[in-house]
Amino acid sequence: MLFKIYVFGLVLGGVLLAASMFGGDHDSDGGDIDVDADGDADGGLDHGIDDGPAHGDVAGLAALFLSLRFWSFFAAFFGLTGVVFEALELAGSMATLGLSLGMGMTCGLGAAYTIRALTRSEVGAVPGAADYIGQTGRVLLPVGGEGPGKVRLELKGTTVDVLAVTDDDQPLAVGDTALVVEMQDTTASVTRMSNGEKGN
Repeated sequence: MLFKIYVFGLVLGGVLLAASMFGGDHDSDGGDIDVDADGDADGGLDHGIDDGPAHGDVAGLAALFLSLRFWSFFAAFFGLTGVVFEALELAGSMATLGLSLGMGMTCGLGAAYTIRALTRSEVGAVPGAADYIGQTGRVLLPVGGEGPGKVRLELKGTTVDVLAVTDDDQPLAVGDTALVVEMQDTTASVTRMSNGEKGN
């Protein structure tokens, strides 16, 4: 009976993981409960509500357990462990059940936490308009001609190329150092940086 449960878990988990990989990850669209929980927690912090670290930890752990991602990995590794141990008779029935549950929990929580942390990191790394102001970069395409030029900046450890315009009388040539003084949508307003100035 347990062997059939292991096989079912392995097949179900495998199907869910395959659908997630080949069918696209819908968690970012809010289909995963943990995303909604994260949004609520972040919203509370944005409004200055501090429920204490213990409450945040419990809510975060509960969100992991409620995510489809957790159950997909749990089912797959619970089933895989059970099938392998039962087929090879490596342990008794109860020991195999315990090991399968432990492996499923560990892999499910580990995968859900890791992917959520990576997603948060990627979202948090996106620079806002204010992050550009005061930054310096190298001119890739002349700035100050008929059309916008291009400047390469280093922001949050990432190389970013942005369109650039200038109000300077003299255009900025390729290789010049430009200082960003304003961002207008996706275009930076820059000025030539003199040798005595230092950027951020």
